[in-house]
Parts: sequence; structure tokens; C-alpha cells
Amino acid sequence: MKNSNIKSLIFRIINIIIVVGLGAYLVYFLLDRISFSELKRSFVEVYIPSLVIGLALMFSMDFFKSYRQKILIGTDEVRYVDMFLISLIRNAFNMVLPARTGELSYIYVLKRKFKIPVEIGVSTLMIGLIFELIIVFCIAIISIIIIGINIYSVSSTSVIIIASILFAASLLLLIFLSKFIGFFIKIGDYLLKKFPGLNNNKVFTYLYKKIIETNKSVELIQKRKIYWKVFLLSVTTRVIKFTSYYFLIHAYLKPLGYDFANLPLWTILLATIAAELSAVLPTHSIAGLGTYEAAFVFAILALGFPNEQDAIIAGFNYHIINLIFTIIWGIVAVLIIVMPFYKIRKNLPSNHV
Repeated sequence: MKNSNIKSLIFRIINIIIVVGLGAYLVYFLLDRISFSELKRSFVEVYIPSLVIGLALMFSMDFFKSYRQKILIGTDEVRYVDMFLISLIRNAFNMVLPARTGELSYIYVLKRKFKIPVEIGVSTLMIGLIFELIIVFCIAIISIIIIGINIYSVSSTSVIIIASILFAASLLLLIFLSKFIGFFIKIGDYLLKKFPGLNNNKVFTYLYKKIIETNKSVELIQKRKIYWKVFLLSVTTRVIKFTSYYFLIHAYLKPLGYDFANLPLWTILLATIAAELSAVLPTHSIAGLGTYEAAFVFAILALGFPNEQDAIIAGFNYHIINLIFTIIWGIVAVLIIVMPFYKIRKNLPSNHV
């Protein structure tokens, strides 16, 4: 084994140890600050109506996400039902693997099962993620505006002005996404000319090519006149997802005496956004246990939630039910898609993105 391979292996082992250790420590730290009996009571006596609504919304989200990715791929070789199963599998892997590496399952299944080229899987995945990140940013800005005005003694005018500027910037980024990506391509061109040695750097050249491919896909989407349809589907997906979290949190805090009036929508949204963003970080633990809850608790307490113990209980319980629900459906999707009776379409004319 080469020295570089040994170093890479050692680095991965150290990284796994750090991530697992951090997650375990945070789980211990958070659970040590609450009553286990209250945690159990919240889970066992969950408010069923809100739980059902939350899980139903979470499941329905994949109908819109699947339709978006189906439109992006632009071929009849992958049917809507195929993309729906792929979406469920992708969700399950994302819930378990750190730093959103579960997204790669989308590319893998498309290539392995449906023979869709890797570059198409990568480009459609990237576009979907870019749209979602911009939309999450917009939702966060709206939340900050409302929270800043209603909760903190901050000038409504200054908050609205700052937030409006950021909101407008995010929309402009979405509208001129191709030009924005093109700017980074120009930087890549300049660096390759200025430093010819970069042509031999596999990581740099790979990323450079993928950025070019992604930009071509964005331009094709605009030409196919599906850009705003993809945008609206992405908005719907994210709104449904964060709304489902709101109902799940209410379901587990209801036994502790909380009603909707005690759970400000925008505060919960911003806290769950913080928890979701923690999943992107390399420090995200296996299945997010510890790191996800810590991000949620820190954010919701910073936003003025009055009870630390109840915040921790909500964080653990809504995350655990999310894990269980998503992984079960992911397993069901895998079992269906690998069965001999599950047939796929082949050799159809395609108009891939």
C-alpha cells in the first residue's frame, strides 16, 4: 500500500473517531441536563393528531421532490415512480451518513439501476441542491425579519432593510444563477492559465469540469422553460418539510403542556433550519445523533425559547421519529427497487438535461 493511501486511511479513521466521539459526547451532555422520565413521557404520550400531520407532510414532500428531479433529468427512461423510490432511498442515506454524503446514493442508483450517466446525476443533483439552499436562505431571512421585529427590541426599519437586501440578493442569485456560476468558471480558467500545474491536479480539474457541466445544465433548464417550475417545486418541498417539523415538535411538546400559541412558527422554523444546516458540516455525527440536537437546542434557546429541558426533549424526539420514519421508508424503497418483478424502461428516446 502506498504512503498516500496509508495517510488517507489514517485520516479517515481519525475523522470517524472524532465525529463519533463528538456525537456521543453531545448526546451524553444533552441527556444529562434533562429528566429521562420526561423524555420518555413526551415520546410515549405523543399528541397523535400533530404526529400524523407531521409524518404525512414529510411523506408528501417526496412527491414534489421526485417530480422536480424527474423534470430535471428530462427522460422517460426514469418514470415518476422510479424517482419517488430513489428519493426515499436518498433521504434514508442522508439521515444516516455524515456531511450529506448520502446524496451520492441518488447518483449511484440512477447509474446502477437506470443506466443514467454519472454527469447527468451529478448536474441534476447539484441544481436541486442549489435551488434548495437558496430557498432555505430566503426562509431564514423571512424568519429573521419576523423574529427581529416581534421578539427583540430591534428597529423594525433596520431589520426590514437588512433582511430585504439579503432577500433580494438571494433572488438575484437565483435569477442570474448561470452568470454567477460562469464567474467561477472564469476564475478557474484564469487559474489554469496562470498555474499550468493545476492541470495535473485531479481534484481541481474534476471540480472545474463539474462546475462547467452544472452551468450547462442550468442554461438548458432555462432554455427548456422549466426553470421557474423547478423553483416552485423546490419552494413547495422546503415549506412542506419545515412545516412537518413544526407539527412533529408540537406533537412531542404537547404532553408537556405546550400549545401552538407557545410555539412561535418562525422561531421553530429558524431552529430547525439551523439543525438541518448542521448536517452539511463534516462534524455531523452518524445519523446526526448529538450534533443535530445540539444545533437545534442552541438555536431555539438563542431565539428566546424559555425552557432548556423541553427544548432538548423536543430536539431528541422529533429527530428520532424523523430518523425512524425516513429509514423505514428507505428500506422499503430499496427492497422494492431490487426485486425481480420491478421492471424499468429501456431504450427509450431521451432528452437528458
